Amino acid sequence: MRNAFFLFIFLVFAHTAAHAQGTVSDTTLSMSLFQFQGGLNESYGDMGDLYGPNASIGFSFAYKFRSNILLGADFTYLFSNNVRDVGNLMQELRNNRGDIIGIEGEPVNILVQMRGFTGGFYIGKIWPIFGPNPNSGLVTKLGLVYLEHRTWIESREDEIPPIEEEYRKGYDRKRAGLAAYQFVGYQHFSNSRFANFYAGFDFYQGFTTDYRSYNFDEMRPTNGDYFDLMVGFRVGWVIPVYRQEANKFYLD
Repeated sequence: MRNAFFLFIFLVFAHTAAHAQGTVSDTTLSMSLFQFQGGLNESYGDMGDLYGPNASIGFSFAYKFRSNILLGADFTYLFSNNVRDVGNLMQELRNNRGDIIGIEGEPVNILVQMRGFTGGFYIGKIWPIFGPNPNSGLVTKLGLVYLEHRTWIESREDEIPPIEEEYRKGYDRKRAGLAAYQFVGYQHFSNSRFANFYAGFDFYQGFTTDYRSYNFDEMRPTNGDYFDLMVGFRVGWVIPVYRQEANKFYLD
């Protein structure tokens, strides 16, 4: 799989380099796009019952055809401190004051966070209805991604055997599944090549299921299907790779 990915990248570079084009300011160009991105998201639906807002960072690769059609692959890492109802998590391990006691007999602080990621493919289109050149404008994307999220639990002060290693899986609420993805925003390519970016809104609709068979704190098996929603704002820095014709001068 890894070799196939690098072969794909090589073929894209070869295709781009083999076709001399015009300039970005006056011609719709084909190009390879390496994109580094970050954003903020709000959770809704069943995901919103577990977590609040989260942040994201990620990487995307896309190929833009001369028709301004985009084909791309995207990976985004999700993280947050906003875990809802933390006080009831691991309830059976807490004493009357709500503390969890380590093996040294002292209350310990437990780090409880949200972790997750999305990864998949999309097709998009740049509509050059505004912007400095025919390669810039309104951009829309539709995709299919794999969505996964869980509650990350960690003790940095003391060992707590009931939440170490495999036992931790009984508390982490891991869910995953396929999600539909949409993006609406603005794509900018500078005439000078130096200021290339995009910004816009993400929309996810995930159909997830439990990856753990039993929740220890609830003392019951899990077998649920969930509808997870995320809405977010994303910005990305773009490194375009393309070949343009050299300037030519003619004398009569």
